[in-house]
Amino acid sequence: MYNTLRRFLKFVFISSATIPFIFASATYAQTIPDSLRGELEPVVIEATYSPISIDAAPMSLSYRLRNAEEMAARPAVTMDDLTFTIPGVTISNRENYALGERMSIRGLGWRSPFGVRGVQVLLDDLPLTVADGQTIMSMIDPAMVRKIELLRGPSATFWGNSSGGVLHLSTVPQRNAPLLQYRGYGGSFGTLKQELQWNYANERSRIYGYTTYFETEGYRNYSAAQLFRSSIGLEHSVSDNGRLTLNANYTSMPKAQHPGALTESQLENDPKNARDNFRNSNAGKNFDQAMLGLSYLHTFSTGVLEVTTHGTYRDVENPLPFGFIGVERYAGGGRGIFSFKSLPFRLDAGAEFKIQSDDRLETNNINGERGDQISVEQTESVVNSAIFMRTGIPVSDALTLSGGLRADWITFEAEDGLGNNLEGERDFFSINPSLGLNYTFNNSQIFANFSTSFESPTTTELVNRPGGGNGFNQNVDPESTISFESGVRGTLPALNARYDVTAYRMLVKDLLVSFQTEESGPTFFRNEGTSDHYGIETSFQFTTHPIYSLELMANVMRAVFNGGDLDGNDLPGVPSFQSGAILSLNPGTQRFTLEARHTGRYPADSQNSALTDSYVVTNLRWTTKSIPLGGNTALRPFVNVGNIFDVTYATSVNINAFGGFYYEPGASRSLQAGLQFNFN
Repeated sequence: MYNTLRRFLKFVFISSATIPFIFASATYAQTIPDSLRGELEPVVIEATYSPISIDAAPMSLSYRLRNAEEMAARPAVTMDDLTFTIPGVTISNRENYALGERMSIRGLGWRSPFGVRGVQVLLDDLPLTVADGQTIMSMIDPAMVRKIELLRGPSATFWGNSSGGVLHLSTVPQRNAPLLQYRGYGGSFGTLKQELQWNYANERSRIYGYTTYFETEGYRNYSAAQLFRSSIGLEHSVSDNGRLTLNANYTSMPKAQHPGALTESQLENDPKNARDNFRNSNAGKNFDQAMLGLSYLHTFSTGVLEVTTHGTYRDVENPLPFGFIGVERYAGGGRGIFSFKSLPFRLDAGAEFKIQSDDRLETNNINGERGDQISVEQTESVVNSAIFMRTGIPVSDALTLSGGLRADWITFEAEDGLGNNLEGERDFFSINPSLGLNYTFNNSQIFANFSTSFESPTTTELVNRPGGGNGFNQNVDPESTISFESGVRGTLPALNARYDVTAYRMLVKDLLVSFQTEESGPTFFRNEGTSDHYGIETSFQFTTHPIYSLELMANVMRAVFNGGDLDGNDLPGVPSFQSGAILSLNPGTQRFTLEARHTGRYPADSQNSALTDSYVVTNLRWTTKSIPLGGNTALRPFVNVGNIFDVTYATSVNINAFGGFYYEPGASRSLQAGLQFNFN
């Protein structure tokens, strides 16, 4: 079956260049209504380091804009609530706030035991991915996200280290958004959410932001969490040619209990169960994190200059059964880009600098409290310097040739706090090119793109040494990716629909693989050969009638080890098939949304000896149009039912865990209900 699938995918991949002409023949004869011309405003993508029109982008990408109705109907709790119909990306809600959501793009990032690896994430232009490639998603309140941009292929030309894909999120409201908005809801598992948003604008300035509080007892035993998030944005036009933007974010998670992963029998018989050693050791996480970013954009006669700087402070405590980990982090950086506009072609050039300093203390854990036996005490520093350029050359009115090049220097250093000799330095250098073609015809674009990325081990992955002790593992190296993709996207006016079909293939060298040597022990990493990723991504959006709309998505993918003892095995944690659908019905003043996502089975370990079951999760949401209350105040109630068929499933896996503790259960049927008030 797999060989047949592989031959089929290769055939489709090679022949994908013919797909656009099939769509061209279908769309060329159509008469384009004037009303549609007015609706299809140019969409600008900002996930690249300089804005680029989606019509000219020589790469696979997804774009979603959430309007007021969408945000009211789907007040997302976790990021997977926003990606039901976005192809290429897999976000798993682990039902465990101590670990955070698990995300991979085309299989890259699959190894992450917590947080996100291999993928670059930005929130309101603030990079959540620090110099060593770690990304913490807890800073994101999904309910506040208004715009989603996803570069689905390797993008090191744009963002350097750990850019197997790029997720760019924006919480900036439209200028005509309500002056003040409150939303609150409660529901199953002791869940409570309070939100307050504000937005004010005049001719030259804007101020906007939000404050939210979330708490839950959790679906599983010993999985309670509390989260406080706040954000503020300021924009000011200092002159006719200059604009200054300030963004500040703060997140506090005073409690996040860690129930641990389960065995297959525990998942089937008692999915709410928490492991005794995790509960007894008070396993979990608490942290405070603050971020500040400042950018200035100035338009000259010869081009546009944008300079940004950002800083991050993070303080985390992480008691686990095998020890008590504490990290205090200072991180930041700056970026300067000049986009020439007086040349006959597009040219962007710039430089970037990132720094990171972690003070790490690891001791024994005594009944959930820090012990006095120090195993690691050191300061870890990471410096990432880069220069880059990108060009777009119009070959003709319809054809554009694009290329980019970036060079990165990354240095890791560790300073021992115990006075011991240690192997505390690692240096990495990487050059990453990209080359793409984009051809526009009628209402569609065909593109082909060659791109690369690299991913250094993170400080955590370097520190966790099988032999223990301070310093960095000298036997773990970065992994690198080479990718080719081709596809077509556009609109079908006769159906009032958008479509996107992409085929790709990626080769990953020096694959970073996780493993454990004891039950509930630390996770270690090693390089283990190469992997081969190939597949097809499709999405369609239909708005054929004012009363209903339909979004569809399907991913078919294989990601396999290539060579060595694991040759031919599937990468763990990577589904070979996923599909999603969202059906929205709008009868009168009511809005009903039915959404479903199917995830195929996939292995939990590199030997492919343990497999998850495939599953379908279905959610139902209801809201109404705003109900005027007088005095420029409006009310909107809403109700959400999650997992309406009460499916038991593993939402994620603890890859290559010792003792078969692989499975992280998804929540059973749940209910949330609340009210939203707008004050204009």
